[in-house]
Amino acid sequence: MHETADVVIIGAGVNGASLAFHLVQAGVRKIIVLEKQVAASGATGLSSGLVRMHYVNEIEARLALNSYTYFRNWSDIVGGECGFTETGFIRTVAPRNNEKLRANVAMLQRIGVETCLISPGELHELAPTIWSEDLELAAYEPHSGYADPTATTLSLLDAARQRGAELRQQVEVQGFLLHNERVTGVKTSTGTIEAGTVVCAAGGWTMKLLETLGLR
Repeated sequence: MHETADVVIIGAGVNGASLAFHLVQAGVRKIIVLEKQVAASGATGLSSGLVRMHYVNEIEARLALNSYTYFRNWSDIVGGECGFTETGFIRTVAPRNNEKLRANVAMLQRIGVETCLISPGELHELAPTIWSEDLELAAYEPHSGYADPTATTLSLLDAARQRGAELRQQVEVQGFLLHNERVTGVKTSTGTIEAGTVVCAAGGWTMKLLETLGLR
């Protein structure tokens, strides 16, 4: 079978699902998501699903902060359920890293993250099972928590499909179509698909696929 698409997404984990959802939101017409097993069956399904903004890199922290809005308002923005549960998030460091933690928290506060520094005593009150006697400082995000990674992925895919995207499970990508040193589609276990854009969101299998293009 030979067909065409605007975008082919390889992998139906949370990254591939989120990409499909946002592409249909942006008006991309024909999107095909290919998954060699079933959606969320790889690393996504085994994820702890942490939802927090505490990152050292400011760009990552900003992305996490933007994503946090989705998790807090999932049914309104995406539809379905993501299983978000607010628990709070604590980050501990060895005393030698106290100043780095102070700088990290200051950066997070500057970009709008609700976070603060806490003492060992406050840490013990929040989480009595954490050994705090060797600590001098910790960071605390009161409204962070965790989500259900499988529910998150499936609801993103459902929303994308309702808007015209297509999910094909148990279809393995076996290689790429090339023209003038440009990827123009994929070869799958069921045929070929030409596409203007191919996105590889295959998690731990991404590099194995890209090696067929000579990329390492």
